[in-house]
Amino acid sequence: MANTNGPDLHSNGSYDDQEEDFAALFEASNRADKDALTRDAKISGNIVSIGDEWVFVDIGGKTEGAISKEELLDSNRVLDLKVGDSITAYVIVQRDGDILLSVKMTQAASEDAVRAAYRSGVPVEGLVTEEKKGGYSVLVFGRQCFCPYSQIDIVSGGLPDDYIGKKFSFRITEFSEKGRNIVLSRRQTLEEERNKKVEELQQTLKVGDIISGTVRKLAPFGAFVDIGGLEGLIPMSELGWSRVDSASDVLAPGEEISVKIITLDWEKRRIGLSLKQAQENPWDTVSARFHEGFETVGTVTRLANFGAFVELEPGIEGLLHISNLGRGRRINHPREALSPGESLKVRVMSINPTEKRLSLDLVPDVQEFSSGVAPDEIAEGSVVHGEIQAVKDYGLFVNLPGGRTGLLRNAEIGDFSPREMRKKFPLGSMLDVKIMSIDSETNKIALSIKALERTNELNHIQEYLKSGNAKKSFGTFGELLKSKLGKKD
Repeated sequence: MANTNGPDLHSNGSYDDQEEDFAALFEASNRADKDALTRDAKISGNIVSIGDEWVFVDIGGKTEGAISKEELLDSNRVLDLKVGDSITAYVIVQRDGDILLSVKMTQAASEDAVRAAYRSGVPVEGLVTEEKKGGYSVLVFGRQCFCPYSQIDIVSGGLPDDYIGKKFSFRITEFSEKGRNIVLSRRQTLEEERNKKVEELQQTLKVGDIISGTVRKLAPFGAFVDIGGLEGLIPMSELGWSRVDSASDVLAPGEEISVKIITLDWEKRRIGLSLKQAQENPWDTVSARFHEGFETVGTVTRLANFGAFVELEPGIEGLLHISNLGRGRRINHPREALSPGESLKVRVMSINPTEKRLSLDLVPDVQEFSSGVAPDEIAEGSVVHGEIQAVKDYGLFVNLPGGRTGLLRNAEIGDFSPREMRKKFPLGSMLDVKIMSIDSETNKIALSIKALERTNELNHIQEYLKSGNAKKSFGTFGELLKSKLGKKD
């Protein structure tokens, strides 16, 4: 019957011999586990203790690795880990039985790790701590390193606040004096990342695509937008359908926007973007919101010799011709009547969505009649002196005293072709018209030249009949007729 109370002392070798063999096997197993942990190997383990500078991790086989506590701190320099938490890391160095780890192959307070990163070209993570002469001081592996201005970014000209206090990926370009002189380059890693993304985007992006991006930086000439690792430029002219004086009026750094790709130059790495073309063109639907005779309030945006441009809504500007600004008097320049930024009430005279043109007329303030031209001057039946402000196929728009506008239709002018009409009645010329009717609800005023001519003819006849010349003329004519008839007989 087999002895079940303990080891068999009569088998080959003694109990002590078996215990020594087991210990040797166990040690050999541990050595095999450690030998398997080659540099750059990825391992997982649980945190067993946290010290002032190091975090120790159980990586199996009663083996512990150490990670620099510095690289586990978050942006607020707080360790958001505790004993027992699982963590994944990479083997950086094995020396004298110690195993040095790194979470992202980025940090480990070891000269061997720095030297290894320099020789292999593996990027390292560094914290920019301060600005110094010629560049920035960067903390890597617990060591102070130096990054020149020209190597901190792809685009030069960044402000210190853009970098200080932030962590970036660097490549070690110089390692000398036993680690006392370490020079870094962030630009190399950025260019490598950009080249990789360029290759990916070249396969997918094309002109006309509408994509998402993040506003990175504003400039006097536009805005730079990150479209997935690459930066594109939105010129000032493409920031909005309306006039934009400053990019900050439209966008803010960090803002997520949709943009349209308008140019692609992969050779020069230039991408042209448009914010306005990713939005609806207001001119495509302008006829749905405005029509002839529509009155609204607009803002004067700019002045020209021939008139003032008035914005009715973002992207929609109309022209208020200079002939409409004098309120019955001639002016030499719109600045005599208006100034940029001024709000005023206008009436839509005509719309041409295809050519993106909209002509306007000034709607006078009712209060103007109490301190300007008397209301009876534009009463029905009165004759007024006005200025031609627009020539249409159906008639003329005439600027009347007090700033009001009347329509002189072709039927009330005469038989003229459109060419003759524009030649006989040039813009800005003055003429007398008779007010036929005034619609109190729509403020439309109907004018006539024919009626004025008929009135003038009747006035002349009445004056003639009232004079003594009428009888004398008729008597002379009778005698002449009688004389002629007598001779004929």
